Amino acid sequence: MSEGLNFLENWRDSELSPKAKHMQLTAALLAAIDAGYWQPGAKLPTEQELARQTPYSLGTVQRAMRTLVETGIVVRRQGAGSYVAAREGLMDDPWHLRFHGDDGVSFLSVSPKVLFRDRFSGPGHWNEFLELDPSKEVVQVDRRIDIGGEFYVFSRFFAAVDPYAVLLYKPLSELDGANFRKSLRSEFGIVIATISQDVRTVVFPSEICDALSLSQETNGLFIQVVARATQGAPVYYQELYVPATDRRLHISDIKS
Repeated sequence: MSEGLNFLENWRDSELSPKAKHMQLTAALLAAIDAGYWQPGAKLPTEQELARQTPYSLGTVQRAMRTLVETGIVVRRQGAGSYVAAREGLMDDPWHLRFHGDDGVSFLSVSPKVLFRDRFSGPGHWNEFLELDPSKEVVQVDRRIDIGGEFYVFSRFFAAVDPYAVLLYKPLSELDGANFRKSLRSEFGIVIATISQDVRTVVFPSEICDALSLSQETNGLFIQVVARATQGAPVYYQELYVPATDRRLHISDIKS
């Protein structure tokens, strides 16, 4: 059995419309990569080889591969071919900032980088969202987030130091691509049951414009996120600054 047909038989989604052939192939390639069929750094078959080994035309293969490149799953090396991208820095399974790729189904990659981390107490708007007394300490983590290599988003994350002090002591490199929702679950057993997201258009503060290399007084989306545990208690509060983009953002209240 050829390599192409082997991965298709194992990872093709039979529920996808047979008319959307490039979506079928994109989903199968992505599922195979996620399952470890091709490891990070592995060279993928050429587009011509995939067209020969599968029932798909060269045009369909090229469209599927282009989607994987745009979403950061695959990287092209001039004169050397296409490779599975290293996953360091890529956030796994993000709930926020899910921008659709060209196919309208996949999402662009989300790669955060820590810019600032500190602890403090005192009155602030975050206390209202965290339902926290101002005397209690809060940890703040600011990150600049690369969206599919196309543009940056600014994230400001707040959580109570007690019980989440671990966020203060982790190496910054571990927080760069961390999915805080998953980290809190694995380290504290905290399950995020609901996430609410409020959105409005604002003029970005000067410091946000500087962090994102934007002109002063740039307008964009301001998203306020509150994540709550099963019992309804707030777990974290997050602010996201999203500059204007043609990409479609998938946003909704989320229940796990």
